[in-house]
Amino acid sequence: MEPNRKEADVGEFNRRAATYETSREQGFFFDRVQRRVLNLAKSKTQKPPGTILDVGCGTGRLLRKAKEQWPNARLVGVDAAEKMIEQAKELFPQAEFHFAMAESLPLPEASIDLALSTLSFHHWIGKAKGISEVARVLRPQGRLLLADIVPPFGLSFNRHFKDNDPKRMREMFVEAGLNVELQQRPWRWSRFLVVTVGRKPLT
Repeated sequence: MEPNRKEADVGEFNRRAATYETSREQGFFFDRVQRRVLNLAKSKTQKPPGTILDVGCGTGRLLRKAKEQWPNARLVGVDAAEKMIEQAKELFPQAEFHFAMAESLPLPEASIDLALSTLSFHHWIGKAKGISEVARVLRPQGRLLLADIVPPFGLSFNRHFKDNDPKRMREMFVEAGLNVELQQRPWRWSRFLVVTVGRKPLT
């Protein structure tokens, strides 16, 4: 069942890759979430991050915004949909893109200063494993900012949102060795969006 779910999700994103950039959801909801996450990351960061990772990067939209804030950072994107990665490479050749899942990041340990994920977490097959992988590639004192939809009580039956509970998300961060610095619902108009910030300790 799980492999079928993965294939269905990836197949859908591959089909949408060519028009993903111009979709209505990108221009309205996604852009606002990404700006909020980047502003929060900037407020939490004392010095510019050397390397930034976007997990579930799609066509690289978030990384293009990150370059505006941190023009000298090395930018890395990972996505499980190959067609999305093809689009990202074409649209933003200044960044480094990998066709891979969050649960198996093709990156060395302690190589990332700032990891971001916006509205892709509910598609991860192994959510706890994915967070552990991000923790593995973070440098000490590096941060993960994860923003995703948390459905209201009674609507979490959707397979995508099975583990999208704020308490469970905090637990997964802690299990991965990250200290949870913050968890918030950033807007009144979007009560179903939660941003969780975790930091990797020095030891």
